[in-house]
Amino acid sequence: MLGSDDIERFRERLLEDRANIESRIQARTNELERGSREGGVGDQGDEARSIVDREQAIDDNDLERELLGRIDKALSRIDAGTYGVSEVSGKPIPKERLEALPTATTLVDEAPPEL
Repeated sequence: MLGSDDIERFRERLLEDRANIESRIQARTNELERGSREGGVGDQGDEARSIVDREQAIDDNDLERELLGRIDKALSRIDAGTYGVSEVSGKPIPKERLEALPTATTLVDEAPPEL
């Protein structure tokens, strides 16, 4: 089981992760806005590269927004007193798993397979 010191350490880590992710999203968004204001960048190859880069930045932001949702859920679970407990079985999630994945909501053998 997690002690109150563990819970507080995870809260601080999640808040720090959240701030870092928000900062990256904002930096990408600023870059996207700057790129759209500048318009054409040159020849077709440059334009194609610019489109690919914009699409990648949008995809990266989408993935990080999804991670923000998982972080917010973990922070809510801390506030509710259910952090570190599997949503499937109700068993404690090992500290080692939470160290590796602080947004974990299940035990390793309960987690759905990743695609």
